[in-house]
Amino acid sequence: MNPPPKPTPASTSPTSAASVALALPPAFEAFYLLHHPHYLTYAQAQLPPRLARDAVRAAFGHLILNWTTLLGTTNPAAHAWDHLSHEVRTRSLATLHPGPAFEDDIRILARIGFTPETTAEVTGRDPSKIRYLSRDTTTRASS
Repeated sequence: MNPPPKPTPASTSPTSAASVALALPPAFEAFYLLHHPHYLTYAQAQLPPRLARDAVRAAFGHLILNWTTLLGTTNPAAHAWDHLSHEVRTRSLATLHPGPAFEDDIRILARIGFTPETTAEVTGRDPSKIRYLSRDTTTRASS
């Protein structure tokens, strides 16, 4: 009796992990590779490891489901960041500081070592705005 044939790529299930990975748009894969480490670092600064991973996974799940719409916005990186921030906040029991959420994000990113330039890149905001908010939040925190 001959052993059953090994599955070939054509005979694998369309829902297999390999099929899904191959179906992702290259632009999304690049965005994921560029932003995932920063997103996870931000989430882990506020949440236990499992919740941080869940928040980042949910954010990227939302992003891929809405990828075409996201690319049609004027600032896809900013929209993606805002969604991640929301995912993290919904899993957090309390924010670290009262105040506007984005200013909170700037403070958190600075505390974990992000430069204003890296923060601008990750959040999709203008570097001058990040520098201004960084200076403003630092001044208020020390008052």
